[in-house]
Amino acid sequence: MESEARYALVGAAVLVLVGLLAAAILWLRTIGEGADDVQYKIYFERQSLEGLAVRSDVLMRGIRVGAVTGFRFSERRREAVEVFISVAPNTPVRTNTQAVVDRHLVTGIASVRLLNPSEDSPLLAAVQPGEQYPVIAEGESPFAQVSQTVNELALRASETLQRINTLLSDENQQAIRRALASLDDIARQTGLTLLSVKDTAQEVQALSRSLSADARQLAARYDQLGAEATRSAEEVSAAVRKLSADTSRLAQSAEALLASSDAEVRSTAQALREAADALAVAARNFDDPRGLLFGPPAGAFGPGEGGQ
Repeated sequence: MESEARYALVGAAVLVLVGLLAAAILWLRTIGEGADDVQYKIYFERQSLEGLAVRSDVLMRGIRVGAVTGFRFSERRREAVEVFISVAPNTPVRTNTQAVVDRHLVTGIASVRLLNPSEDSPLLAAVQPGEQYPVIAEGESPFAQVSQTVNELALRASETLQRINTLLSDENQQAIRRALASLDDIARQTGLTLLSVKDTAQEVQALSRSLSADARQLAARYDQLGAEATRSAEEVSAAVRKLSADTSRLAQSAEALLASSDAEVRSTAQALREAADALAVAARNFDDPRGLLFGPPAGAFGPGEGGQ
């Protein structure tokens, strides 16, 4: 009995000491910090509170200015969480101050960061109707923006992979093979066609050379024929002129004879005169041998006349 009483006394003494120690800690906490802290409330609707706990840090400009004192699901706003914070009295919490949740990338421990877009706004002190503490507005966390961007990139990457899988399906691969085979056939046929066109061009070029040589030869022969014809015409013209002169002399002699001859001689002389005139006309015509061979030029025709 005495041992049991002794154990009970020791246990009671230990409990008393633990209680005193807890009371001392609370008292030191109340005296050391938080006695004059200002309480605020934040409604978080868009940001995740993963890693946030009671006693998590509240930061402003990288300095710890307070701590999270509690949180609960809001009854005033749907899909919102009410977070209560306590900050030092000299903290410049203004009416335009915004609260965001920062999260350590390695440890995952979260904290509340207070941002002041400008220092011209007055300090936040007013309590809205129905609220117990002043309310700090929720801001836009850069981590949320990064996370949203990463999610969008992941969705686009997934869509791209799906399209690639669709593109590389068995049916499309077979279609691509058929298209490549068709292109190969077309390329071969095009090569053969180009070779045929090249051969044809060479043949046409050779034929053109042959035609050019024949044309030059024909032109030379034509020039030679024209020269020979011109010489022959000149010779005939000279002979006709000589005959015309002889005929003129004979006609003059005949005219002299007419003066003393009878009618028969006179008719003969007249015939000789007409023959001389015809020969003179022929001689004049033979003065232009090219005209005899090829006809008069286009400008020599009179009105209503034309080349035959």
